[in-house]
Amino acid sequence: MTGRDRNERLSMTSSTATSIVQPASQSGPWASGKFVASTWFALVHLLLNLPLGVFYFAALAVGLSLGIGLLMTVTGVPILIGVAAVTRGMSNFERARLNAFLGTSLQPSTYPVPIEAGWLSRLSTIAKDAATWRDLLFLLLRLPIGLFTFTAMVTVWSVSVSLLLSPVFYSLGLFQINVGYWVFDGPGAMLVSTGVGALLLVVAIGVTHGLAKLESVLAAALLAASPEELQRRVDDMARSRSRTISVADRERRRLERDLHDGAQQRLVSLAMTLGLAQQKLASNPEQGARLVKEAHEEAKRALQDLRDLARGLHPAVLTDHGLDAALPALAARCPIATRVDVAVRPRPEAAVESAAYFAVAEALTNVARHSQANQVLVTAQRLEHLLVIEVNDDGVGGARSEPDGGLAGLSDRVEALGGRLSISSPPGGPTVLRVELPCGS
Repeated sequence: MTGRDRNERLSMTSSTATSIVQPASQSGPWASGKFVASTWFALVHLLLNLPLGVFYFAALAVGLSLGIGLLMTVTGVPILIGVAAVTRGMSNFERARLNAFLGTSLQPSTYPVPIEAGWLSRLSTIAKDAATWRDLLFLLLRLPIGLFTFTAMVTVWSVSVSLLLSPVFYSLGLFQINVGYWVFDGPGAMLVSTGVGALLLVVAIGVTHGLAKLESVLAAALLAASPEELQRRVDDMARSRSRTISVADRERRRLERDLHDGAQQRLVSLAMTLGLAQQKLASNPEQGARLVKEAHEEAKRALQDLRDLARGLHPAVLTDHGLDAALPALAARCPIATRVDVAVRPRPEAAVESAAYFAVAEALTNVARHSQANQVLVTAQRLEHLLVIEVNDDGVGGARSEPDGGLAGLSDRVEALGGRLSISSPPGGPTVLRVELPCGS
């Protein structure tokens, strides 16, 4: 790696870290310029810490105690995997809450666990991920931190607001301040308490913003991506860019080959047939007419080849109606009985739809050629910001991705979009091809 490449890589890592860890500079209540609104956002956030902390602590304590207690039995491992999944969900909720109320820019955490892994392998992968333990620590700290922030907010705000309302209490005859043996209940004491309340209100606002800032720093330390993860993301982006170029080049070569072997050959044959027909029309009209008819049929076959080629580029039904219509149409052409279950609303981006469509097309082609399956199930569903495609068949199994095979090219195409393709195909079956593609909100 040259010095220039290294500097560019470090620059990319630094910029990525800034975008993930630092508070958002142009979004959220902190950057809006509305100081009063940001104060209320921070106050509500700090008050919610305690009830959420109680819930997190109770859920994790019950789950961990059950999972560890039953670890030697069959049920202990899936319970711990469930706790890990719940931890990820709750920590991602905390990231979203921090982003919404405090204006941070924390990204959701992802744990790369392949679907073909067994329970022990899944648990081991999750346990080895440092993000798991940082998320767990943050959630467990939410209870003591929430107890402190809730107490602090209730104390400073209730005292300051109560003192500010001294004129109201005085007018109702309810104003009285007791300090040891002394009792202050006159208008002078009322004015002094109001002034003290105003000062304490400023203190309350400062404490609120200060605690919110400290919590943002803690969240950045525990919930933001680590330098290793940032470096991995930079490496993934570099590999994704290389794969995108490779996929585009492979597609270009495929188009050249298909045009040369298909439509071009038919058009050459068409031209030759029309040339012969032109020569025969004068001397032998009957034979000339037959050649014209052959040329007409050849022209129709050439048009069909071009339509098939265009369908391979991007089917019209996918463009017009999305995966809801395109996947059933694709399954209808499969020689094996195929059931389709699609729940993809709203429609994802065109590139994501295209990758999902061709993933199913390649999977069904492989099933028809190699699986000896009796039936296939294709499912497509949108889970928040993730499009999940699965193709299940009851064939003989043993499918694997070859370096230059269709699955390898498909994997490159999926990973170029930031997605993941995995396949589980033990000998004897069944085979499950799973594609996960990120899609916008």
